[in-house]
Amino acid sequence: MRPSPVSCLQRLSMGRGQLWFLVLLGTALARAQPAPPTLAQHYRPGIDVAAYWVSEKYDGVRALWTGTELQSRQGLPIRAPAWFTAGWPATPLDGELWAGRGRFDAAQSAVAQAVPQDAQWRTLRYMVFDLPGHAGGFDERLPALRRTVAALGQPWVQAVPQWRVASHAALMKQLHDHEKAGAEGLMLRRADAPYRGGRSDDLLKLKSFDDAEAVVVGHAPGKGKYAGQTGALVVELPDGRRLRLGSGLPDALRRAPPPLGTVVTYRYNGTHASGLPRFARFWRVRADAPPASEISGKSAASARQTSAGSSR
Repeated sequence: MRPSPVSCLQRLSMGRGQLWFLVLLGTALARAQPAPPTLAQHYRPGIDVAAYWVSEKYDGVRALWTGTELQSRQGLPIRAPAWFTAGWPATPLDGELWAGRGRFDAAQSAVAQAVPQDAQWRTLRYMVFDLPGHAGGFDERLPALRRTVAALGQPWVQAVPQWRVASHAALMKQLHDHEKAGAEGLMLRRADAPYRGGRSDDLLKLKSFDDAEAVVVGHAPGKGKYAGQTGALVVELPDGRRLRLGSGLPDALRRAPPPLGTVVTYRYNGTHASGLPRFARFWRVRADAPPASEISGKSAASARQTSAGSSR
C-alpha cells in the first residue's frame, strides 16, 4: 500500500523539524564551549615593553569561568563550593585561584579535592586577569573587567592590578622587587591584542628562572645515603626525550615517589645546545593537572633501567 501524499508531507515536515532542532542544538553546544585559553610565551629583551600592560604572576591554579562553571586550563571541571561562584556573571572570566605568595600547595590542595572543603576555599581568591568573551583589545577589556568584578562585590573575587612600564630597565627593576617580596614573577599583556587562544606574544611571562612540566616515566634507585629510596625521577619531555630530576627532590618523595604518569614541574636555567634544560631540578607535583594519557609498559620498564645517562 502506497503512503498518501499527506503522509509523505507530514514525514518530510517532521524530518525538517528534527534537522532544524539538531542544527539549533549544535549551535548552542558550540556557543557553550569556552574559548581556548591564551598561553604565555617567554619574555625576551628587545620586546617593546611600552606596548604591554604588566601584572604580578600569581603562583596558583589557572581557572576559567565559562559563565556556568569553573574549568581548569585543560577544560576539566573544578569543583568549587556553591557559595564561591554564587552570583557570578554569564560573562566568561579568566583568572587564577590563589592562596597568597608562596602558598601554591594550599591552592592546589583545595582544587584537587573531589568534594570541595569550605575551610580550604575560604583561603582562596579568584584573581581575574582577562575577559575571554570581550571582542576588544586589552585596553578595552581591562576597564570592562574591572566593572564586572566590582559589580560582584565579593571580596574573594579581585581584578588583578595592571600597570604600564616604560622601559626594559624599569621592568627588570620591578621583577627584582616583586620576586624579593615573594612573587613568582611578572606577566605582560599586549594592549592592542584581542583575546586569542594558544601561545603568542600577546601574553608574556617573565621570571628569573624557567620552568616546565614533564611526565614521570620511571624511578631511578638511590645510592649512598639514598640507598633503598628513589635517587631521581626519570621524566619524559613533550618531545619524547628524557632526563632525571634528582636535585630538589624532597626526602618524602624519595621515600614515596609520585607514580608513573604523574605530571611534575621542574625549574631550569636556559638550555644546552641540544635543547635540553640546564641545571634541571625538581620543583613540585602538579596534582591539579590531568595524568598522562598512557605510558606503555615498555616505556615504563625501560625508564626503570636507570644506569646510563640523564636523557636520550
